[in-house]
Amino acid sequence: MTLGYPYGWITAAGLFFLLVLTLILASPVVINGHLRREGSNDDAELKIKALYGIVRFRYKVPIIQFTGSTVQLKEQLSATNAGINTWKQYTDEIDADRVVSAIDKMKLILQLTKNLTGWVRQTMTKVRLVEWKWNTSVGTGDAMWTAMATGFVWSVKTSLLGILSQMVKLKAEPVMHVQPIYQHPAFTTEWSCIAQIRFGYAILAGLQLLVRMKKAKGGVKAWQNILFKA
Repeated sequence: MTLGYPYGWITAAGLFFLLVLTLILASPVVINGHLRREGSNDDAELKIKALYGIVRFRYKVPIIQFTGSTVQLKEQLSATNAGINTWKQYTDEIDADRVVSAIDKMKLILQLTKNLTGWVRQTMTKVRLVEWKWNTSVGTGDAMWTAMATGFVWSVKTSLLGILSQMVKLKAEPVMHVQPIYQHPAFTTEWSCIAQIRFGYAILAGLQLLVRMKKAKGGVKAWQNILFKA
């Protein structure tokens, strides 16, 4: 009788481990995005929560300033891992050269890595969009041009949503409004969304990307050289 006890404990421990592993893999990674522009005030925020809130990431741009040919960003970055918090604040600047450089880097990566776009499409099919809100007010000071601008904004919004609906699973009715303002020139917009992907799918997608990186010409080192070169 006593010989069965160790096997019983091993079985119980194994079942407990499988339960915990199942809960971890099935847990959602929640991605919350928010963007607002009102007059000269802009701010953007991205929050990611995983493992039931044990892991949290928050990236916020509270100030966006357009200065001639550049865009200055005041950025805040915070992360929480198992109760350990890290926080950083810095100022960044984006100009035409940096935009062109980023585009060139992406082209090189696409050429280097086999079927990277296929990996992106496959990963996006696992994403569930549970909230999509986008409210905009637009006015030009002229009734006819305001009506045309309103129609144009509606067209942009519906086109973007149509493209997105082909890539991810929509689990909620999108909420979109465009309010024309005929009295004076104005433009305000506020967008927010909540997307989810299971932690297991996110891990699998990361492993698949790593395999593609290793199979690329030059391997992971080639990716590092492209992404981090000046």
